[in-house]
Amino acid sequence: MSNVEGSLKGKHFLTLEECTPEQLRHLLDLSAKLKKEKKEGVNQQKNIGKNMLMLFEMESTRTRCAFETSAQDLGMGTTYLSNSHFGAKETIKDSMRVFSEMYDVIAYRGKDHEQLVEMAAESAIPIINGYTMHEHPTQMLADFMTLDEVWGREGYRGKTFTYIGRGGACCAFSYAVACAMLGMNFRFITSYMTLEESLELLTPEERVAFRREVPEGAKLDGWSGALPEEQKALINDLYAKHHPECSFLETEDVDAIEGTDVVSTENWGFFTNKAITWLPGIAKYRPYQVNRELMERTKNPNAIFIHMLPATHNSGHSAAQNLIGAIADPELQAFLDKGFEVTDEVFEDNAGYIFREAGNRQHTIKAVTYAVMGNDA
Repeated sequence: MSNVEGSLKGKHFLTLEECTPEQLRHLLDLSAKLKKEKKEGVNQQKNIGKNMLMLFEMESTRTRCAFETSAQDLGMGTTYLSNSHFGAKETIKDSMRVFSEMYDVIAYRGKDHEQLVEMAAESAIPIINGYTMHEHPTQMLADFMTLDEVWGREGYRGKTFTYIGRGGACCAFSYAVACAMLGMNFRFITSYMTLEESLELLTPEERVAFRREVPEGAKLDGWSGALPEEQKALINDLYAKHHPECSFLETEDVDAIEGTDVVSTENWGFFTNKAITWLPGIAKYRPYQVNRELMERTKNPNAIFIHMLPATHNSGHSAAQNLIGAIADPELQAFLDKGFEVTDEVFEDNAGYIFREAGNRQHTIKAVTYAVMGNDA
């Protein structure tokens, strides 16, 4: 959305910062209304005869399920497209002209945000960002809808949100933008350790195993902890414009967790790569694991933990089992068996918030679809 005011009808929903706080608040209130209607069995099929294209270039669980079920609730047909000529054997412009002839709205999920911007420029129909490496806006709506439900409508205002560990350039940035626009303090606690420094913490055997998958000079996605300077500048500008009474901090100091009301994190794994490539990330972020001790360091007995999922909170899936099986150190094996970025104990203690957050993906994505289709105009 570029310079949008008022109604979102016919507009793209690409980033939070291109909206106004009032528009985001409207979407959250609409989400609550639609969730209540669904629970009460109200017919929401306002878009019978309309169609949604789900163009997904990345794997997905919650985002795909939320878009597909939301569209069905609204009476829309869906096409899930992950293998086509798009961008490979046909130009983006030509594909967008085809899609604009056949569909009424597009849900997109892929790494390259600049490609999404190019798609939007060529599209005659609204596009909703279901995730790019720049931002995850629909996830942020689901998280703040959950906080509305926990603390009451806008009860999050003035409270402190801490994101800890890996995930700076997309996940932490997304939360920072949402907090700046909706009125929460935001702290990002992360590690600035370089890949070379983390490799020094591995055994010689582990370094050899890692280098078999990631040769010298190869890039490891998502490695940098810090937010890019241009993103920090945008966050500070948003705080100054919308909520100057709130603060933003990025630090390596885990003690900055004190006073936090809500904690979140992201998996340490690099899910597009083999599990062995997670090893240096584990060495880097191990001190930032969300465990009982870390939650106690908030000195806030009412602090909660949320997670956008998927979460590696135990070794109950094959990727974690493969990695633990490749490690010779029994102490590290035991550590990871209890959880990676978050321990199973903290995860299960907060499961009620986490899976409500997951369920709210459906209601917030439905609200965005509802709004860009003009149903609330």
